[in-house]
Amino acid sequence: MRRSEGRRRGTTPVPLLSVALVLLLAGTWLVSAALVEDTGPLTVAAGRTVVCAVVLAGFAATTAELRRQVRTVVRRPGRAVGLGLLGFGGYATGTLLAIPRIGASLTNLVVALLPCAAVLLGALLPDGRPTRRTVLGAGVATAAAVGYAADGGTPDGPGLMLAVAAMLGLACYGHLYRRALADVAPLAALPVLLGAASLALVPVALPEVLADPPTPAECGGVAVLGAVVYAPAYLVQHRLILLRGPVLTAAVQLAVPFAVRLGDWALGSAPAPSAAETALLACCCGGIALVTLERHPRPADGADAAAPPTDRPTSPEAGPRRPPPPERGDPTRESR
Repeated sequence: MRRSEGRRRGTTPVPLLSVALVLLLAGTWLVSAALVEDTGPLTVAAGRTVVCAVVLAGFAATTAELRRQVRTVVRRPGRAVGLGLLGFGGYATGTLLAIPRIGASLTNLVVALLPCAAVLLGALLPDGRPTRRTVLGAGVATAAAVGYAADGGTPDGPGLMLAVAAMLGLACYGHLYRRALADVAPLAALPVLLGAASLALVPVALPEVLADPPTPAECGGVAVLGAVVYAPAYLVQHRLILLRGPVLTAAVQLAVPFAVRLGDWALGSAPAPSAAETALLACCCGGIALVTLERHPRPADGADAAAPPTDRPTSPEAGPRRPPPPERGDPTRESR
């Protein structure tokens, strides 16, 4: 307990980490959207994945324990390749192919439905028991996303399907990751998974690279995206998960669509958000919040309710020790 409290009292408080995560994730969407305008989507997907894998591998190589865990993940090649393709290769390809069709803001909003998809997928598992609140939250978020897409004026069917496929793949990845690599630190697992995704993405992107070679400036932008934006985003995200849990981290990420929409407006790539867009975005985030913020309050209440009975048996032992001294001391003082 003292060690965890000491970590929480570190130099970087949770609010600053939360703000940094929102800004970094919004930056991934904005920079990706800017790169996709002149660079092929597959080139950006493969490049950013390779760079991010190399950077995180450098961090993982700094500790002997992390190096051991990396070797543990490497010894499971089937799981590493499957998770890498599902969570990183497929996600990067789907989202980057969707951005030119439906825009970064709508693609991000679809991906923000990830908690709802995770709940629905979890319901298919033996332990999954969705409550009315989760179902209501998923319905509200989905309805708001559909309304936002219709309000956009030019919704693209294939673009929406690509974004939804990427989001569903990432939701499946989350459930499979918990079962397959729950005993491995994320900083040790991510380089291997990203490396496996890179091995699959590079051959797919190679024809696009040869047909339209990226310029040095575009290569630099991809390197910045993977090293300066994505790698810190992964590290901050997992740091928050360790400090406050995945529920708070998912709730923090609900602010990303707002940041991306405001970023598009600030960069001049989109007009100012209308009242309808703002209301639909708020409804979507509110629905996702119903899903992500549901778990912890109930166990906390149960723990608080169970605490008093455990204190009562111990209080009588402390009680008899405290009353006797004053009772004995008072009469002596009165007699004197």
